[in-house]
Amino acid sequence: MESARQPSTSRDTFDVLIMATMSAGKSSLVNALIGQELLHIANEATTACHTRIEHRRGAKYFTGTCYSHSNLLLDRQRNISAERVRDWNAHRQVRRITLTGRFRSHPGPTSGLVLHDTPGPNNSQNDRHAQLAFEAIQNVPFKTLLYVLNASQLGTHDDRNLLERLRNKSATRGNNPFGFVLNKVDLLDPEKGEDLAEYVAKTQSYLASIGFDNPVVIPCMASTALYAKKALAHEPLSRAQRMKLQQALDDLPISKDALLESAKVPLQVKKRVFQSLKRLEKAHETGRANHQLTKENELRQLVLCSGLGTIEAFIKHQRKLSAPA
Repeated sequence: MESARQPSTSRDTFDVLIMATMSAGKSSLVNALIGQELLHIANEATTACHTRIEHRRGAKYFTGTCYSHSNLLLDRQRNISAERVRDWNAHRQVRRITLTGRFRSHPGPTSGLVLHDTPGPNNSQNDRHAQLAFEAIQNVPFKTLLYVLNASQLGTHDDRNLLERLRNKSATRGNNPFGFVLNKVDLLDPEKGEDLAEYVAKTQSYLASIGFDNPVVIPCMASTALYAKKALAHEPLSRAQRMKLQQALDDLPISKDALLESAKVPLQVKKRVFQSLKRLEKAHETGRANHQLTKENELRQLVLCSGLGTIEAFIKHQRKLSAPA
């Protein structure tokens, strides 16, 4: 083993801290932004370490390293697998993980993008999760913080407690804009009166009551976006993933504008996403004779309309705002 310094924080990087309570779908969102299922996903606490994931343009695969609590290098892996990342994350000796590779995004991700995944601090079985999460707030040089909310469990005690602590701890860091991702909106049932626009408005009111003024709220279907990106990369999907993806594609013609319209984001962000959608729709009409191109176009439209396109556009908007004049 050897000692290791913290990764350098070049001024060319744009760091995004991602936080949530347990099982909000945070790992699905990170995987969707990366474009592959690299982080473990399950209906339980799955993130136990601080994981730093850096986009490296032109990389053929992801390289990973893991470090101990005393900052010793424990292992390094080229072309790392999701299974190895899962094993590192579950190992009690591992405190942090770094992953470097090319993010799959169309158009490409913002330059220098670095994502920081943190444990959900409401895991009652492990107090270390909370410690690591709040250390990240103090130590990560983030420019934007994405907080993931579960649309089917909005306003829980754990969420409010974490958001209040987050608001207080981040107040000392200056103007670090927040973006709130209302994930799992595909679980809402319109036939039961669960209207998307009303849920977004309810989320804004909930966040305002905690002290976040005029919050950015982006409804999202992170797992659907991930499956679409995997399909675009010709990666295998499970039977359940294929069924969910096909249902989303079937619903796309009648629902594609819903998440885009209901997002509470700066006008420039919404305009950028709708422009991208119009370009895809135009290309779809001109390429109908080619079945493969038509299928890829539909998948790209789904990624864009799943809310992921709005999140990616919001990150680029924040990058632009943070650039020196």
